[in-house]
Amino acid sequence: MSRVLNLSRREMLHGLGAGVLALGFGFPARAQGGAGFGAMIAIAPDGAVHFTCPSSEMGQGTQEALARLIAEELDCDWARMQVLLPWADRAFINPGMGKQMTANSATTVGYFLPLRRAGAAARAMLIQAGAARWGVAADQISTQAGEVIHAASGRRLTYGALAQDAARLPVPGDVALKSPADFRLIGGKSPRKDLAAKVTGRAEFGVDVMRPDMLVGALALAPHPRAKVEAANLAQVKAMSGVVAVVPVDGGYAVLASRFWTAKKAAEALKLTVLSSPTAGVDDKAIDAALIRAFAEKTPLPFPDFDFSTMRPRAGGGDKPAVLAALAAAPRRVEAEYDVPYLAHAAMEPLNCSAILADGQLTLRGPMQSPEDVRALAAKMAGLPLDRVRVEVTFLGGGFGRKWATDFPIPAMQAAMAVPGRWVKLIWTRENDLAMDQFRPAYRVKSVAGIGADGALVAIHSRIAGQSINTYHGRRGFPGMADPTAAGLLIYGCYAPVMKLMEFHEADLAIPVGFWRSVTMSQNAFFAESFIDEVARAAGRDPYAYRRDLLAGEPRIARALDKAAAMIGWDRPKAKGVGRGIALTYNEGHVCAQAVEVRVNKRKLAIRRIVAAFDCGVMVDPAGVESQISGGIIFGLQAALWGGVSFAEGRPAISNFNDVRLPGLADVPPIEVALIPSGAKPGNAGEAGTPPIAPALANAIADAGAGRVRRLPLSQRFELENA
Repeated sequence: MSRVLNLSRREMLHGLGAGVLALGFGFPARAQGGAGFGAMIAIAPDGAVHFTCPSSEMGQGTQEALARLIAEELDCDWARMQVLLPWADRAFINPGMGKQMTANSATTVGYFLPLRRAGAAARAMLIQAGAARWGVAADQISTQAGEVIHAASGRRLTYGALAQDAARLPVPGDVALKSPADFRLIGGKSPRKDLAAKVTGRAEFGVDVMRPDMLVGALALAPHPRAKVEAANLAQVKAMSGVVAVVPVDGGYAVLASRFWTAKKAAEALKLTVLSSPTAGVDDKAIDAALIRAFAEKTPLPFPDFDFSTMRPRAGGGDKPAVLAALAAAPRRVEAEYDVPYLAHAAMEPLNCSAILADGQLTLRGPMQSPEDVRALAAKMAGLPLDRVRVEVTFLGGGFGRKWATDFPIPAMQAAMAVPGRWVKLIWTRENDLAMDQFRPAYRVKSVAGIGADGALVAIHSRIAGQSINTYHGRRGFPGMADPTAAGLLIYGCYAPVMKLMEFHEADLAIPVGFWRSVTMSQNAFFAESFIDEVARAAGRDPYAYRRDLLAGEPRIARALDKAAAMIGWDRPKAKGVGRGIALTYNEGHVCAQAVEVRVNKRKLAIRRIVAAFDCGVMVDPAGVESQISGGIIFGLQAALWGGVSFAEGRPAISNFNDVRLPGLADVPPIEVALIPSGAKPGNAGEAGTPPIAPALANAIADAGAGRVRRLPLSQRFELENA
C-alpha cells in the first residue's frame, strides 16, 4: 500500500451534514472480492473529527491505537476526536489480512501505515483549502490541534470551517508522513477514548442492545452444535405464559419472550431427546485413547521449519531421513512426552447477538470479531443479496478468539426470521456458552533430541497428536502439510544450528474446537520451551545460557531473553526449594521473554515473581502494550494452573464459573513488564504475553527440585499458596 486514492471520498457526507470532509483510503486489490474502499474519517462543521474504527474493540485498546494513528498525522484536536464502532463493510478490511476481522494480534500491524496516510492526506487537503482561501502558497501553511495556520499574517481557521472546501479537492496520491521524532500521540500517554463510556455505563456491549418491542431469547441446546435433537413437550412449552415463539435453530431451540427470565425458564422446561451427536459417548478416556491411536495409526504430516505466527511464513527444513539418522548417531538422546487439555474461552460477556428481518433487509448487531464473515454467512442462510444484510459491531466483553467464530449469530438470525419485523436479542446463558464453546484442542507431544559429546544440540524430532481446527471448520490446508494451528513452531526455528522435524498425527475426534488466545503457541510454547529446558539440563548446562548459545544469530530475541534473566536475578543465590525458570515466544513482529521465581514445598507452590521483557517495535500506546502483556500473563497463568475441560457422556463437564477456577487478586503474584524500545516496524502484542508463562513456570518448578511438569494443569500436582 503506497498511495492514498481519490475513491469514494464522499460516502459519509450524508451522515454528518453539509460541510463535512469524508476521506477514504485505498487498499491493494486482492484475489477475492477485488479492491475495497471506504470513508473512516469525517470532519464536522464544528471541527470535531469522527473516526470509524475498522476493528472490534474487546478491551485490547484497538480504538485508542488506531485513533492515535489518524490523529497523529491529521494534527487534529485529540480531545475532541470521537471514535465510532464499525459495521461489516469492505471499507474496513485489514490490509494485512485482506479481511475485516480482529484476530491474530494483527490490528496495529495491518492498519499502521494506511491510517497514518489517510490522516496525512486529509491534513494536506485542509492545508490546500486554507492556502486557496487566503491566496498564499501551501508551504506557508501549518496546522495545530485542528486549526490551519498562516503564521505570517496570524490568520487561523478551524478544520470545520475548511471542511467543505477541502472535500472538493482531489486526494493527494503521495503524502509525507511525520518523522518519529515529531510524534506527539504515537508512543505517548493519554486516557483511552473508550474509558469514560465504559466507566459510566454508556458503552454498548452486545448484551446492552435494546430496541422497542424487542423479543429476548434463551436457548435449549444439544450436546454438540451438529447434533440432532427433538423436544418431546414442544406444544406445552409454546403454551407457557409469556412465550411468543419456540424456534428450531442450529443445535437446538430458541425460546422467545418479552423478558429473558420468562424465555430462560421456558427453555429449561424443554425436554430434549438427542437423536444423534458427533460426540456421543466421548469422555476423557475416549479422548486419551484417540490420541494414542493417532500416534499409532495415523500417518504423520510434516510441518516445515517456519514461523506460522507471521502472516507470511518462511518455510524450510524438515528432512526426515537426515533428522532420524542424526538422532540415531547422537551419543545421547533425551525423550519426553507432554500433555495439555482442552481449554474454554470463558469470556466475561457470554455469547449474544441481536437481529431483525424487516422490509427485505436482515440486520444483526452484536459483539463480533469477524463481521465480514458473519455478513456473508447471514446472506447465504437468509437467501438475500449481500447489500441487504447489515452487520453492526458493539463493544465486546472479551473475545480471546471465541467471538471470531460465526456460529453464535446464526441462532439469532434464525429466530429473527421466524418473527419478521421484530428485533430479537438471543442471549446465551453462561451454561450455554461453556457447553457449546469451541475449545482449544487437547494435544499430546512426543519429543526426542540428540545431544553431541560436547553437549551441543544436534537434532530434535517432535510429534504432536490432537484435533485439527482447520478440519473441524472445513478449511482446506496445503496438501501433504500439517495443520499449522497444531504443529506451527512445535520446535523453535530461532534455535540454530539444529536439525528439526515436526509432524502432526490428526486425531479422530469431533469435539468443537477453535482459535484460543495465541492459537498455536498456546500449547506449543509449553512443549518447545519445556523440552529445550530438559535438553539443557541433560547436557549439564544452564538453561538460560544454553538458549543464549542457540540464539547466536538472533540478536533481537537474545536481547529480550537477557533482559528477562536480569530482571529475575537469574544468577543470584537461591534458598532450598526456590527455583527460577525462563521461556520465550516470538514471531516476525514481537519477542516476549518471561522468567518466574517460585518456592515449592512438597505439594505447595508459591509463585513469587513474574517478569517479562517485550519488544514489538514501534508502540503506539505503550501503556496499552504493557497492559496487554500483563493481562496475557494472567490469562495464561490461569490455564497453566487450573485450565482444562473434562468430558463425560459426550458433553463438557463444566457449567459455570463455579467449574472454572479463575485467579483472584490474591492469586496473582507481582508482575513486572519491561518494554524494550526498538526501531523495528510495529508488531503484535495482544497474544504475546500468554504462551511463555506455562513453560517458564514449569521450568522454575524443575529448577526448585520438584520434578519436571509435563502435563497441565499444574493443579493436578500442586496447590497454590501465597508467596
